[in-house]
Amino acid sequence: MRAEPGRRGPWGRRVSWSAGAAAVVLVVAGSLLVTGSASRDVGVSPAASVPPSVRPSVTSSPASAVVATPDPTPSAAPTTAAPQRGLAQAAVDAAQARASGSTQLAVAVLDRATGETAVNGRGDEPYYTASLSKLVVVVDVLDRRRFDGLTVTDADLALIRRALGPSDDSAMSALWERFDGAGAPARVSRRLGLKGTSAPRRTGQWGEVEVTAADYVTLWSYVLDKMPAADRDLLIGDMNAAPPVAKDGFDQAFGLLAPAVRGSGGPGAVAKQGWMCCFSGQYYLHSAGAVGADRRFVVALLTRVPRSAGWPGARSELDGITEQAVAALE
Repeated sequence: MRAEPGRRGPWGRRVSWSAGAAAVVLVVAGSLLVTGSASRDVGVSPAASVPPSVRPSVTSSPASAVVATPDPTPSAAPTTAAPQRGLAQAAVDAAQARASGSTQLAVAVLDRATGETAVNGRGDEPYYTASLSKLVVVVDVLDRRRFDGLTVTDADLALIRRALGPSDDSAMSALWERFDGAGAPARVSRRLGLKGTSAPRRTGQWGEVEVTAADYVTLWSYVLDKMPAADRDLLIGDMNAAPPVAKDGFDQAFGLLAPAVRGSGGPGAVAKQGWMCCFSGQYYLHSAGAVGADRRFVVALLTRVPRSAGWPGARSELDGITEQAVAALE
């Protein structure tokens, strides 16, 4: 996701002065330049507009007149190249090409510089969120504080920090109960125009909130571009502080937070991660966030991987998909 010696006259023209007329010009230069300009408008001689006591003598050296020399032709202003287009689609294609046949991959990519969004065939298909729902609920809480005057205490902000960074499930459960988490998907969907995000069918099961990759990219775009700076910085700061190991002991340095992307040799990323087992014999492993120092690209990668692969296999699969997608953005 750059002065030169000598004085200049009005409008940047270079001016030279003769010694013979310096004193005269010092006295009357302003009148000559200003009234001279005005006299041309009304048809009056410039000399007539200057009092006789200060008119320059006709014996003054003609060389004392102001001599204007044109500036060199100014160099053209540097132009900024338009951002390259087509990168969002290239990243989606690269991710899809890397996914194995047994992986159900949903991917969406937004290029914030060009406004382009690309999704694959499952990009509009609802997936269980696992911990991705934490960002949905927190965005709802902060928006209701802004729009509706909802009270959010320092203790609540501490819960948000724990839910987004270490991905603390107990903190999320507390937020869910305190702030009507079950109603958050519908409220956020109405505000942002989401089409595939819905509340869990089972009461209290916030990991079973459903979201599409396309919707989650829209959510991230809203955080980055439309939320007030203070709210945006709070969310980004909390997620950027995510430790490699989550509160439940799960290694969350995968996908966009893998060392190849988030580390010193990569483009950098801030993301929310999600993991859950084991509906229909599948692992749910997700990574979604903003990539690059300028956060130009928003990337959502949602996967359902056969449980037979084990967590190491699921992580390796998503890491490979992510690396290929991010490489296509460079």
